[in-house]
Amino acid sequence: MNHLTDELLNEYLDNEITDRATVENHLASCADCTARLSALESLFAELESLPEVALSCPLASPLIRTYTLPRWLTLTAVLQSAIALAGVIIAAPFVINLLPAIEPSSLLTFISEIQSQWTAALDMLSQMHMPVMPEIHIAEFSSLMIALAGVSILWLLGNGVLLKNQLK
Repeated sequence: MNHLTDELLNEYLDNEITDRATVENHLASCADCTARLSALESLFAELESLPEVALSCPLASPLIRTYTLPRWLTLTAVLQSAIALAGVIIAAPFVINLLPAIEPSSLLTFISEIQSQWTAALDMLSQMHMPVMPEIHIAEFSSLMIALAGVSILWLLGNGVLLKNQLK
């Protein structure tokens, strides 16, 4: 004789079963399943009668931490996303105009055509003349370096004082 599974008995107790008549017919003829059903009923009744117990410490806080980013970092991420989206929107017409020019007969020719177009674009960029940085004389550079070193030392000292005050 096939007995009812615990899962089927739980579904019967929760009124989640579709064919109640079959389960009730089996329970009427099987003393083992009827005993298991009554044991489950008494277990659930005992569980319902237990009082609510408050936890001494919340379990969610060590398990689920919510980290919030500093406002400046959130703003930076939003601005970078907006700039990237603007770049995609600006580049889309150029990419769309390039695609009809490529008529691939196979994947290999498609990749080789893209590579040749990329190489041609890089060659064109390498031939462009970039502006030359003006030459800085050593005498001017040394006074600038002394000023920059002084500002850096003051900045480091200020941060050291701030961090020292935070640790107290």
